[in-house]
Amino acid sequence: MKIRYSQITVIPGNPAKNYETCFDAALRAKTAGVNLLILPEMAIPGYMVGDKWEENDFIDDCEYYSNQLAKETNENFSLIFGSVAFYESVFGKPQNGFDGRKAKMNVAYIASNGKVEYQIKTLLPNYREFEEPRHFLDNLTATTMFSEGSISQMFKLREINDVKFGVTICEDGWDDDYNLAPLKILGEMGAEVLVNISYSPFTAGKNQSRIRHFSNHAKTLKKPVIYVNGLGLQNNGKTIFCFDGSSAAWDCNGNLIAHSGMYTQEDVDFLYQDGKISAVDAPQYIQRNELEDIHATLIYGIKNYMSQNGLKRVVIGASGGVDSTLAAALYAEAIGKENLLLVNMPTKFNSQTTISIAQKLAHNLGCWYTSVPVSESAELTKRQINGLKSTNSEGETMEIILSGFNMENVQARDRGSRILAAIASGWGGVFTNNGNKTETTVGYATLYGDVAGFLAALGDLWKHTVYDLCRFINSKAKKEIVPVEVLTLKPSAELSENQAVDKGLGDPLIYPYHDRLFESFQQWWNRASLADILQHYLDGNLADFLNHGLESELDENMIRKNFPDAKTFVADLERWYKLFKGMAVAKRIQAPPIIAVTRRAYGFDYRESAIQPYFTRKYLELKEKALK
Repeated sequence: MKIRYSQITVIPGNPAKNYETCFDAALRAKTAGVNLLILPEMAIPGYMVGDKWEENDFIDDCEYYSNQLAKETNENFSLIFGSVAFYESVFGKPQNGFDGRKAKMNVAYIASNGKVEYQIKTLLPNYREFEEPRHFLDNLTATTMFSEGSISQMFKLREINDVKFGVTICEDGWDDDYNLAPLKILGEMGAEVLVNISYSPFTAGKNQSRIRHFSNHAKTLKKPVIYVNGLGLQNNGKTIFCFDGSSAAWDCNGNLIAHSGMYTQEDVDFLYQDGKISAVDAPQYIQRNELEDIHATLIYGIKNYMSQNGLKRVVIGASGGVDSTLAAALYAEAIGKENLLLVNMPTKFNSQTTISIAQKLAHNLGCWYTSVPVSESAELTKRQINGLKSTNSEGETMEIILSGFNMENVQARDRGSRILAAIASGWGGVFTNNGNKTETTVGYATLYGDVAGFLAALGDLWKHTVYDLCRFINSKAKKEIVPVEVLTLKPSAELSENQAVDKGLGDPLIYPYHDRLFESFQQWWNRASLADILQHYLDGNLADFLNHGLESELDENMIRKNFPDAKTFVADLERWYKLFKGMAVAKRIQAPPIIAVTRRAYGFDYRESAIQPYFTRKYLELKEKALK
């Protein structure tokens, strides 16, 4: 039996276009003599379409195109692909869900000789960016509660060309910690080949975990496993997810026999006979480090987000700092140097060092470059506003005074909302948000200034990853793309004399300490509490705790040098925590969408509410003891 999986690109919310892609894949397969073609989960509707799932006409279209695709099968050619189906279509009778709307399910279509069977997804993820229970019935509910069936009817073996297949959908393959383990159940029922169709977005480190996981299943169950993941760029408003493919297959001993590349459309063939599966000229797994994967994801995300929105040209405020430098290098690679304009916007506070770095960067990239000083316009704002008087109906007078801090924000807003916005408009493009995740965590950015921009490509990168990616880009190119000077320069907004980089002055953030601290607040699966952090400081092992088993420049000496006593440590800890849970939330709500690369990207992946910071009893008691 000849089996093929096709790693295809799925467009969210466009079943007509996705049907064409699936139809073309089916035509290629039939021409090649394939007996079974396997396509990804949600191959017809796409995955992240928000509450479009509640539009019945949309579901009708998804079912129509799914059934049209099923008609392409015959006695020698079968299909397994993902889509959505109304309860009525599967069970033959109408049924509303718990919210009163027509019940629907995430399903695998198993089509043979023009006829369709359905496998309902059993385990509906409701964590991170996923919220399937909001829209779909799970297999258990649909089969046992509404259809009056039994658990034994939840899982069926699908016989295709006299071979018994066990079909699962995405989460159903990640079943180690569940009472219901679909992949295991189907394997023990006598499936000869186990299939998992998926639509799973990229997360740093996930692919290696997935390889180990499915290899263990194949070895334990003594059955070959075929995993098929889709490609594409999908979003849920505030967070953009890149679906990387990385489809794969394992033999019954758990050996990886095929592994498709990231972000590549591929058809991969296998021969199955007498319990054994072999790959036919299949791509093999290439060991890559995490930086390579993150870099590939950012390039894919930028390129496809631009394309989806009909955009070609980008303007970047090039300060000569490491964040805008990395952003420029990524955009130049993703959209071409001819579509990139770097704009340096100096004031009297900008050093010749950073101006030279910006110029050198533009030269290295071969892109467009210009300079627009902002001192004059900032001074105009100061003249117009500083000392401005206003009155109320009671005859009282109030005077507006702009402090030095206020004028820092004026400069930042002038650069973003006025200059970059005007240049981008005049050039027929958009301008970027260059903020990294460390700054985003505590709102170290000016609202309507550097918070603005059409996309935050670096918004899920901690500062240490920004530096690592700059080095990676130079290493990959085997020449200096990123000016090396920027890698040793103290990060600075250069908005006042107190941020003069040539004097070693700059941002109040201490790297890598705050980088790791904020990561423990936000990204750890079991997030650190303030009490945890203070206790480890008092115990003298905070660096080990924050490094989380990873290599880092952070050590205990660095922490003690900057925070020699509990008073200074607590003051700094609470300063940033209050911002993280306070004003920074308001800024993140108004910030542009972020390309996700970690397992806790801001936006829809990391759910938060604009509420006041809260200090627990445990922390307050520990703080009181520490400050005595």
